[in-house]
Amino acid sequence: MKTATLFTGAAVMALGLVMSTPASLAAAGDECVKILGYEWSGEKQSMDPADMHSGDDAYHTFAVYNRLVDIDDNFNVLPELATEWSVSSDGLTWTFKLRPGVKFHSGKDFTSADVVYTFKRLLDEKTGSGARAVLEFLDPDGIKAADPMTVTFTTRKPVVELPVLITNKFTNIVPDGATQEQLRLHEDGTGPFMQEQFTPNAPVRILRKNPNYWNAGQPKADCLRITVAQEAVAAVAAIKAGQVDLMLNVDPSVIGTLKDDPNVSLLQTAASNSMTVSMWVDTKPFDDVRVREALKLVVDRQTMVDTVLLGFGEPGADNPVPVGSPASYTKEAPKQDIEKAKSLLAEAGYKDGLKFDLYTAEGVPGMVRMAQVYAEMAKAAGIDINVVVTPAESFWDDVWLKKPIVTSAWSMRPPGEGLAVAYTQTAKWKETHWERPDYDALLLKANTTVDPAERIRLFQQTGELLAKEGGLILPMFVHQVLAIRKGCDGYEPRAQNFNLNFENLSCK
Repeated sequence: MKTATLFTGAAVMALGLVMSTPASLAAAGDECVKILGYEWSGEKQSMDPADMHSGDDAYHTFAVYNRLVDIDDNFNVLPELATEWSVSSDGLTWTFKLRPGVKFHSGKDFTSADVVYTFKRLLDEKTGSGARAVLEFLDPDGIKAADPMTVTFTTRKPVVELPVLITNKFTNIVPDGATQEQLRLHEDGTGPFMQEQFTPNAPVRILRKNPNYWNAGQPKADCLRITVAQEAVAAVAAIKAGQVDLMLNVDPSVIGTLKDDPNVSLLQTAASNSMTVSMWVDTKPFDDVRVREALKLVVDRQTMVDTVLLGFGEPGADNPVPVGSPASYTKEAPKQDIEKAKSLLAEAGYKDGLKFDLYTAEGVPGMVRMAQVYAEMAKAAGIDINVVVTPAESFWDDVWLKKPIVTSAWSMRPPGEGLAVAYTQTAKWKETHWERPDYDALLLKANTTVDPAERIRLFQQTGELLAKEGGLILPMFVHQVLAIRKGCDGYEPRAQNFNLNFENLSCK
């Protein structure tokens, strides 16, 4: 049986070498099933689930760890390390029964102590995890081991969707006492694969099958070999030549070259991630809400979907909740209104127009093109945008969060998580510098409201506040397209593009 090779985010030169000399791939990846990913965390690359920076980290983290529970594309909660869960009659205490007989890769038995440690670690400000903002409804003192195979979460107010909210990308379970220094370089998970080769910022990662995995008969592949590349043409050449078995993210611009290939099948998800323009609301000229509104009004969202994504997506409404969701404040994306944008700019003191640099990189397929199309659309309102294209391999380290207006991308999340991860005062990744106590209070109230209709109404209010006053322009959601070679099967793509499951993947 082949093993699985993932080519992920950044090392274009490395992939170019592979494709110019096919034998070198076999030498480096031996029998591995070859999988091509896209995103790249660069020097911040980590094996620590608490410290993931992009989808690149998820490629290996979700292969070696498990979460307490899993989630499907409809946000239904599924068993993983917990087999069942229930809530007390007052809605304050959730009880999770754990899967017996599970071992970490080190041989240590999995118990409730590991779950308690994992979540308390995520809530600790010293850990610096992006999970803290998403899990702020949890009380560290309320996370307890009732017995070795039972854990309870007691909250100050009812959290009806607690099982959903603990499925965020950071909550893979680590052993009790494991340190950040240990986990960054050396995983110790319970998952289907085990670390064989990993060095941060290196183009190749190799993971081997866990022979003692708790899910009998899984995984199908013997190993994963993970590499990195962000050139669309090079990536397509690799899968057409049989050097790649699975591409996790196909650039829309090259889909046409694959759809008629008899040796390749295309798979498509529902809304999988968003592409955004994010501006600092505390920095001129973006500190004026009229300027922010004008910058949102210049976008023709359907045209952007058709132009940038070739139709493989849907318009967004400047908040992380898709317009088709019951939790969306609107059922229709905002319309372009150039005249209103001009009027708002004039009111804000920019009657002669506005000029600024917009920083971008091909962090996900189509992100540079989105910036360029946005700049063209903005010209009609007298806005002169200089698109600064930076190297993809260093964008998330050196540009994102460090420039006042950038392009960005976010994986699909449930409303309570999506509205929190970058927009609350405790968020690690405050890419818009949006800090509003009233927003945080509204979101917390939504997450702790028992009545479903009222909870949805509060999510709608939260999303509307962010959309109308925040520094986020979210013009579209991407329907991610994947490509798989003939002879490979068992991989089911998920809308949450970080929620990867390679257990059933195999290639003949």
